[in-house]
Amino acid sequence: MKRGLLGCYFAVFAILGLILGCNESSAGQSVSAQPSASESVLASQPSPGPEPAGSAKPAEIKKEDKAEPTDGPKILVTNAYHDFGNVGPGTYHTCEFTFRNVGTKTLKIENVQSTCGCSVPKLEKNDYEPGESGKVEVRFHAPTVKGETKKQLYIISNDVSNPRAQLELRAFVDVKVEVEPEEFSLFLNKPNAGLGPITIKCTDNRPFAITKVSSPQEAITCEFDPKKKATEFTLNPKANLELLSKAPTGVLTIDVDHPLGGTLMVRYNTLPRYEINRPRIILQNIKPGYKEQKEVVITSHYGDSLKIAKSSSRTGLMKIVKQEIIDNALHLTIEISVPEQEAANRRYFSDELTIQFDNSEEAVIRASGWFKN
Repeated sequence: MKRGLLGCYFAVFAILGLILGCNESSAGQSVSAQPSASESVLASQPSPGPEPAGSAKPAEIKKEDKAEPTDGPKILVTNAYHDFGNVGPGTYHTCEFTFRNVGTKTLKIENVQSTCGCSVPKLEKNDYEPGESGKVEVRFHAPTVKGETKKQLYIISNDVSNPRAQLELRAFVDVKVEVEPEEFSLFLNKPNAGLGPITIKCTDNRPFAITKVSSPQEAITCEFDPKKKATEFTLNPKANLELLSKAPTGVLTIDVDHPLGGTLMVRYNTLPRYEINRPRIILQNIKPGYKEQKEVVITSHYGDSLKIAKSSSRTGLMKIVKQEIIDNALHLTIEISVPEQEAANRRYFSDELTIQFDNSEEAVIRASGWFKN
């Protein structure tokens, strides 16, 4: 009897062991097949510890292994982003992008579109069979102006889901010569337009010379000795008020012979004598013989005269039909007469109205229009 009871006990324990073992095995398979969200994020991140040279990251291997073939050609760029880090102004650098056809049909590369500052050598081939890899080598010419720069390139292919696979380059141009200030706010009613001294100095204690200083229309000029070398210079720029009134916004460019000096720029913005709220009038879908009236307001920033001495239209299509001065602003009603269309395929016309005030200052208002089809 005792032996029978012992046998029953052993049988019950054996059955319980089988049930528990099956549940553990089943739970283990479920975790392996469907990882939790946190485990998926951890699996996609690179290992924080050091890796042996030449070894690939676990996430990259997993991505490659799980890349399932797509019906048709499919391009997969291994790493579409490259950062050169800090580079010298005007220097040249190269990098390489690799791609693979993970589709089921031939991938045809038409060309690689590059942007300014980048050149791409001719591809070794244009057709890539399923599973076949290729590479794009890019030569990058860094700008001469300090700061971050970004460039985009595109691999044009017959992959309908990604016909313009984007590549991106980044770099930070690090120059060894600085200019202070980097910007001026100028005024036509101040001595020398409010310009002050400009300091140029190197950060590596290497003597250099100033080779060129220029500005649009030479509205701002500087005297310097191109033969003199030093680690720091002070320039005293001179402003031409008449030229600044015609070209109020621009950049004073300074070139130096320092190998890592780059191109130095001092931006300036001059408050104009007059501000026109509608310097250009645009008319759309118009017919010959039609007349359009538009309101234009001209404001004086320096208290200059707003009395019109005369006005003239370049092609005779624009004229002032009403004028009124309100709170130091000249309110005009300008009429534009649409001309006859010269030819069926010529849909565009233009004109400009020049207004001369009694203090000889001028303001120009332009008009353009497109005829209705």
